[in-house]
Amino acid sequence: MIRTMSISLGMLFGAAWLITGCGGDDSVGAPDGGGDVAVGPEAGLSEAGRDAAPVIPTVSSWVGTNVAGDMTRVDVSHQLAPFDTPSQQKDANGYPVAGASGKSATDVGFLLPSGTYKIAYKGDGKLDVSGIGKLTGGWNTVNGEQQNQVQITGTPGAFGGFLDLTITNSGNQSVHDVRILFPGFDYANAPTFLPQFTDLLKPFRALRFMDWEATNGSTMANWADRPTSTSFGASPFGEPLEHEIDLINETGKDAWLNIPEHATEDFIHRFAQFVRDRLDFARIDAARDKQGFTTPFRLIIEDSNEVWNGGFSANKTYLDAANAQPNKYTGTYGGTYGPSWMGQISDLMKVGKFHGDRIVTIGNIWKQEFGTLGKSSIVAPVLSGWALGAAFSDVSLRFIKDNYGDPKTYVTYVAIAPYFDADPTTTAALGTLFTSLNNDIVSMDAAFQDFKKLDAEYGVQIVAYEGGQSLTGTADQPIKHLAQHDQRMYDTYRAYLDFWKKHFGEALFMHYSLAGTPGIPEFISQYGYWGSIISVLEDPNQCGPNLPTLLGSESVDSVVHHCPKYRALSEYVPQ
Repeated sequence: MIRTMSISLGMLFGAAWLITGCGGDDSVGAPDGGGDVAVGPEAGLSEAGRDAAPVIPTVSSWVGTNVAGDMTRVDVSHQLAPFDTPSQQKDANGYPVAGASGKSATDVGFLLPSGTYKIAYKGDGKLDVSGIGKLTGGWNTVNGEQQNQVQITGTPGAFGGFLDLTITNSGNQSVHDVRILFPGFDYANAPTFLPQFTDLLKPFRALRFMDWEATNGSTMANWADRPTSTSFGASPFGEPLEHEIDLINETGKDAWLNIPEHATEDFIHRFAQFVRDRLDFARIDAARDKQGFTTPFRLIIEDSNEVWNGGFSANKTYLDAANAQPNKYTGTYGGTYGPSWMGQISDLMKVGKFHGDRIVTIGNIWKQEFGTLGKSSIVAPVLSGWALGAAFSDVSLRFIKDNYGDPKTYVTYVAIAPYFDADPTTTAALGTLFTSLNNDIVSMDAAFQDFKKLDAEYGVQIVAYEGGQSLTGTADQPIKHLAQHDQRMYDTYRAYLDFWKKHFGEALFMHYSLAGTPGIPEFISQYGYWGSIISVLEDPNQCGPNLPTLLGSESVDSVVHHCPKYRALSEYVPQ
């Protein structure tokens, strides 16, 4: 069974916040050894770090996270809907041009906490705020910027709380550079990221930006279409890449970036050049030295996401491309990896071969661009894997071997998603649910062994691009939700992560995902409980200790401030 969820609240309810789920699988696989193993006590340190006193690590050497969360940035305008002005009357950043007007209406009350936010804009036009927001006074001109405050009343647990911004321009008037700052931050020198967000990231080695890049179903092909940090509001193509790279510069974490399925070679070159030119390696080295990293910095580059998954558009995109060259991308599989049915799916084998060809192209481009700095070695191309068995990955690797040579020259990792779930017949009670979850973890052993053989054959390390619990569905939903906050979920996560480490050592494991959105209506939980903690604003020092063993009769609201998943993940430091 393949478990997938992809729901955009923006599409369903007009909300700017996107909740995008994983494409999980049942089994998983991976190889021996583990991790980007450091050699010697100073491996992974910068030159300055080698001269400093030893640092006790505050970051895991192998646990990472997919980046997603409710409140990540100080300026919440990045999460708002675009202005409804006709496109020909918008400037390059999405604002109405001089003399034009427009409205941004965003169902965001479920997301924003109530409080007083500072608001500012530049220009001589008029900006009105309504809906869940109310200006507290008149506008003041300070250093060429119009400044005010807006009282926002959140509507947690319900959709329909719209924040409306209306721009009215006449003549040559214009409004641009709108900012709405989270409570507690001033107009001057406001940081990009909420400190609560960067604090939550501290235990993790690597950050995967699949959700931030809106990878699943992306139609972006041209570099000019990408969202920028100066653009107003949310984009269907994800978050500004500037923010991704700024986050890496600030935290020093390894970066896992995704290439859109329709990206041209020109796009791939420009993407690599942009990242290369914006990364601040001195700042990254300093951050890593401070945290005691024991692994070298990596830029992990992935071709789209889950290209094997027929539920995502990349699968069809690549099948169509493979069918256009039938002699090059045949549907046959000559290997011996399982499961047997996987290698018999002709279309899947075609996609696997095309994907193998494409990841070589992508990896070569990124290594070429970073080679201009003498840093091609930090680029780590990753091949998509289906955790049910290694046949899909093997057909990709065989294609690379037959057409290019030794696969490990072109591919650093094969990545899988070892999600664990409960048998639907066991979810009516917490005790039977947790027993079933643990049984599912142990059942992964056969697939793990298959991937270990793949690693031994090709010398390409197995990692997890996603993973964790994957309870979904409407049946027994209150029990499934309570399970997310139970002591036994902590115990299950510890057993799960130890099981992974037993098979693959310190091979990179990317949990899905960082944080949830606590204000969403309960019915949305049927699509999954993906965050390791309910909100970026939750304090893990408060929600981690004293975890309860629940009866199953408690209300969800009474236990949501317990975070067993985040606690378990964070405890793999310095391991």
